[in-house]
Amino acid sequence: MTIPDQEVINSYVARYFRIDDITQGETSGEYLLRYRGHLLVDSMDAFAQLTAALRPLQMMPVFRKDDAGGQTILILPGLPDPKPSRLIVNVVLFLLTVVSVVWTGMSYTDPVHLAGADTTQKVVWQSLIYGGFPFAVSLLGILLAHEFGHYLVARWHKTAATLPYFIPFPTLLGTMGAVIVWKELPRNKRVLFDVGIAGPLAGLVVAIPVVIIGLMGSTLGKVVATPGGFIEGNSIIYLLAKLAVFKQLLPSSPAGYLGLSPLVYWLRFFFTGQPIPLGG
Repeated sequence: MTIPDQEVINSYVARYFRIDDITQGETSGEYLLRYRGHLLVDSMDAFAQLTAALRPLQMMPVFRKDDAGGQTILILPGLPDPKPSRLIVNVVLFLLTVVSVVWTGMSYTDPVHLAGADTTQKVVWQSLIYGGFPFAVSLLGILLAHEFGHYLVARWHKTAATLPYFIPFPTLLGTMGAVIVWKELPRNKRVLFDVGIAGPLAGLVVAIPVVIIGLMGSTLGKVVATPGGFIEGNSIIYLLAKLAVFKQLLPSSPAGYLGLSPLVYWLRFFFTGQPIPLGG
């Protein structure tokens, strides 16, 4: 690309950067212009304002440090403006994911228990669908909070990103999750960190009450050797949630610690999940 009036670009850079020297690069090379010197203001502010000033010229700045501790600003050809997304794709994928997750929730439902004495096909199907919704609402609530945590913080940082694309997958959980897609580069590592961590934190805010509600609707029983059965994993928050609801640490101590000392048993179980606390 051709370089517009270099003095204009120099004046933009000089607002935030003490220029020691300027090198003009090839239009097809690594950079168009290279400025060596030192920043006069905070790098985040300088980058944001210089990026806005250069955007109408279809250029973008890149900040670098050299091995000697000096600072460099490279002027590169700008990226094309993000294209608008097709909202219909997000909506269709979300609706398909809702159906997939409800269907999966139905597979964990006991229709006879819900339907009672009336076992006609219509009532059984109604019971299955009704039973699948708590699973779907719980899982999709966590997933929606997670993805919109990413999306809303990206918007707050004025960084273009798509709405979530949900991925239906009718097995185990009913979905393979969802993704949002960056439509432009994040300005710096702080923006990248904020957007990245916002999803897990937002999902956690929803997941904790979901877990507590689920535990409150659960009953305790002894662990027995059931073919095909499993015992859930543990975490600090999950352990504390079970302690708050049931007033005891779970899983309970196994009968006789299966021939091991208590310390050896719990260390093995914590790190490997084995041996299962039968009778606990």
